[in-house]
Amino acid sequence: MGLMWINPVHSQNSGSVKSSQAGTELKKPNNLDWQQLTPLQQAVLVSLESDWSSFTTASKTKWLKVANRYPTMSSAEQERLQSRMAAWAKLPQKDRRLARDNYLSSLQFPPEQKAAAWQAYQQLSEEEKQKLAQQEQSRKKTGAVTSPAMQTRPPLNTSNSSSSGATIK
Repeated sequence: MGLMWINPVHSQNSGSVKSSQAGTELKKPNNLDWQQLTPLQQAVLVSLESDWSSFTTASKTKWLKVANRYPTMSSAEQERLQSRMAAWAKLPQKDRRLARDNYLSSLQFPPEQKAAAWQAYQQLSEEEKQKLAQQEQSRKKTGAVTSPAMQTRPPLNTSNSSSSGATIK
């Protein structure tokens, strides 16, 4: 009986050692802290430094892949990446949220439809483009306080039919 008692305890201890080892592996995302990045990664991602700590692990990993690919990019691609990161970093939080929401909304349309709409837009004169922009601005100025995060949208996961259409972030 004594051995039977020791074996479960031993297996619990070895399990706790394994879970503590797993915990150590879970702590590896700390190598995604800004200070742990290589000098090259920091130089490439410098525009994102102030927001880095608020990024998710998945987001940090994606940005690190971009930074690691940076040396193989053409100079034009590098300039484009740097200018877009700098522009994103300068955006206020509400504009970033709106951009994310617009991106998520655009995912519901097939690429062919988006391409056709963009091509049609490109065919418009500058006057017509300005008129559309003004219409959009006047549509947004309804007088009521609205938040992009509080607007009703179709659920992203359509497999759960019981969820409401309202998205709150």
